[in-house]
Amino acid sequence: MRKAIFFIAILNLISLIVGLPANGLAAQGLASGHLTTEQEIATEKFLSSLESTLAHKFYRYPTRPIIRVAVFDFTDGAGNVVKAGRELADKITRRLLVQSQFDVVSQERIKRYLRWNGFSAQEKLDADSLLRLQSRINTMDPGNGIHALVIGEIQKGVGRSLRVSTSLVNFQFKIGAIELEKKIIDGIALSADIPLPTEQAVQEATEIVLRQESRPTEEGRLVILANTRGNALLETGCAKLINKNQPFPWEKLPYILVIGQEEASMPEQIKVGLGQLLLSPVSTQRNSSKRLEYSFLHGKLATNEVYFDERIPAQGYQFIASFLDLKSNGTYSEAVELQVYSGATNIAVLSIFVPSEKERIRNRQTPRIRIFQLSGKGMEILPSW
Repeated sequence: MRKAIFFIAILNLISLIVGLPANGLAAQGLASGHLTTEQEIATEKFLSSLESTLAHKFYRYPTRPIIRVAVFDFTDGAGNVVKAGRELADKITRRLLVQSQFDVVSQERIKRYLRWNGFSAQEKLDADSLLRLQSRINTMDPGNGIHALVIGEIQKGVGRSLRVSTSLVNFQFKIGAIELEKKIIDGIALSADIPLPTEQAVQEATEIVLRQESRPTEEGRLVILANTRGNALLETGCAKLINKNQPFPWEKLPYILVIGQEEASMPEQIKVGLGQLLLSPVSTQRNSSKRLEYSFLHGKLATNEVYFDERIPAQGYQFIASFLDLKSNGTYSEAVELQVYSGATNIAVLSIFVPSEKERIRNRQTPRIRIFQLSGKGMEILPSW
């Protein structure tokens, strides 16, 4: 009995020396019926340091009362996700979730981000790779609201221990030419040594659960145009000359789509969605090179608005459009599977037709939506001449 009391006193003294309160982790361990291990103490110390560092760097009252964090599985030196790396990422996520000042990105979204960038796991970031990650996530998930990334590496340490190296990266850091040249990013590095009870435990902790896979990201350019003036667009014979394996033969295509002759009314409450993205018309500066491209396309395709223009992963996307017909107070919608081909410019054209009162009576016309799809090899739209 005296030995137990003496051991508890020594443990409380150690807790004070390493900065842990007597009623903290050690007391919780005793209350739960077991003594706290070295591994648990070191892990708790690391998690506390990570949490306080995140709060100190990113918390801004009242402009940023909640810090949104993306936690990636920790990897070994070769970029493989290891057992301890996945468990530690899960512990970080659970710890942050119970704190009111933190919000954590779901694992489903994390996997989607990795897939968009051609990775199976997120390795160390430099200015170039962070810029690509920012561009892809902000394009495909514009409402992500991410402030910080937690990325880490786990390797075998000295003796029976794991060496944990972590980077807390500012996801909203603005990267320009100087940052790219000097490879500058805004982040804080943390490290810790976590002892394990046996050599076998170290081996199990460093077992690979997901091998590193980095594949070239196949992507294509997607441009979404629309005619929102209420007129129907009609396809000309020139559309048959377009092939995704050949550049657009602009010199042979005076008009691809033309405006129909029916009288039309303006549609209301137009909504355009690409997958999980809700799109709004794109605005361009008067002297922008994009304006020249879009004007060229409007001439070929009889449209008046641009809703999207980005390089995105080459895959299929659910594309949906809808509008409100004020005459009937009914909503009309159309959905298609939109395929973005690798190395090609893919153009989706939205044609909204809202017949005038005369057309409804005289020709029995009804509102409708049609979506045209065109693809040509290459990422440029303007002709070479």
